[in-house]
Amino acid sequence: MAERAARGRARAAFAACVLAASSLLVACSDGGDDGEAGYVVRQSSVGEIPGARLEFAGTVTALDDGCLMLDRGDGTMPWIVWPPGAAPGGGGGVLVDGETYLPGDPIRGTGTLAVLADLPGGAHDDTYFGGQGKRCDADSAGVAVLDSIGPAG
Repeated sequence: MAERAARGRARAAFAACVLAASSLLVACSDGGDDGEAGYVVRQSSVGEIPGARLEFAGTVTALDDGCLMLDRGDGTMPWIVWPPGAAPGGGGGVLVDGETYLPGDPIRGTGTLAVLADLPGGAHDDTYFGGQGKRCDADSAGVAVLDSIGPAG
């Protein structure tokens, strides 16, 4: 009886791991042959990441490794954490509220600036924010957490 219960717990744990891994893959497309953006990491809800809210302006920039950054035009280029509901879009862009934002697009938005360690699990390489943030050098570049986004101009 104890062995059957242990197998049931092991199956449930395995299923949870598979679900978590598939969620990361959906949110963090590798930008394969379909031209979709790589590493679209997003908040699950506005304000998930605390901090003083401010207005942003800059240009979406894709690094060679697929990391999407916000060139703020002042010498800083933080890694972007996208608003809730963001998804990979065609042409290396990100789809937010029916609008696709491509590398090179000037944008405006609201959100907060953070350091990687401020994000949930940001200090750990094996977490949603920490793993991708570390890969995108967000521990030194910083993080632009977007609550909302729109085209500049």
